[in-house]
Amino acid sequence: MKGKLFRIVFRLSVVVVGISFLLFLGGGCSPTPVSTGSIQGVVTDNQSGESLAGVLISAGNVSTTSDALGNYILNKVPVGNREVTVVLEGYSSQTKTVEIIENEIIELNFQLIPLSQENQRVVMVELYISIGCHSCELVEPILEQLVEEYGFDHMILVEEAAWGEYSTLEISDRYKWYLPDSADRGVPNILFNGINENWIHGYANYQTIKSKIDAEIAKGTKISINTSISSNTNSTTISGTIENISDSTLSNLEINGMVFKEQPTVNLKYSVFDIFEEQKVPVDSLAPGDIIDFSFTLEGFNWETDNVHGVIFVQAPDSPTKEILQAAYIE
Repeated sequence: MKGKLFRIVFRLSVVVVGISFLLFLGGGCSPTPVSTGSIQGVVTDNQSGESLAGVLISAGNVSTTSDALGNYILNKVPVGNREVTVVLEGYSSQTKTVEIIENEIIELNFQLIPLSQENQRVVMVELYISIGCHSCELVEPILEQLVEEYGFDHMILVEEAAWGEYSTLEISDRYKWYLPDSADRGVPNILFNGINENWIHGYANYQTIKSKIDAEIAKGTKISINTSISSNTNSTTISGTIENISDSTLSNLEINGMVFKEQPTVNLKYSVFDIFEEQKVPVDSLAPGDIIDFSFTLEGFNWETDNVHGVIFVQAPDSPTKEILQAAYIE
């Protein structure tokens, strides 16, 4: 009897020890706590300034929605550089990158652009390149992808050969006008509505370039452009109007344009071959509501058969950034 009791106690002891060992191992596999911080801000309409409720704000696996006043807070966001994306039906989505610091609250506000918004700002992106430039070949498809995503009513890309094949005297002169110091005129150079703080010299990834475009769109526009085109086998005429839709007088502007076409042998889809420098229209002053007519006559190619496209843009050449206020794509 005693032997039997001993065997039972022994087996129970083995079971208890085994369970304790498994619990010990399990405790050793507990995940290490992740350092986190928080993001808070407000989401508004970029034109009216009104607060936007029900906006989805996400950073990785962390998400929330804005309240009735457009306010939001994202807690427990892992530290490091994080992309924050906001989405609301009827508006263009927007993504920004922010550095999360442990136990700190970072403020990050968003101004969303209505998809149906008339007279929205169009970003004219000038990519200065040269044939055979490795970094140019890396950044060019990123920009061409972004054109497809945004559409020409949000973004217009022109590819300007700074030198060599497909370069022209007008392109070279424009590049020097933007960047008088030859040390700055390497390639690639990406300009967003002029030579402003968003200028990128060298390679940049998709998200970096997209953030620059979004920043320009968010500024809104002061100019509206309307265009029409007529062409035959010998010449093409682009005409139209610009209107000051802002509340202030605009001074020292120029109406200018470019034409571009695909160069399939070197994979350039938006290769500029003519700038309207000799025909550009100076505008000394444009009061709120004022409208100015313009007309450009182009010769030496057939618009239809040569698969040519163009852009009309209004630029402030004397401003510190040589800002392009608005642009319009010509089919």
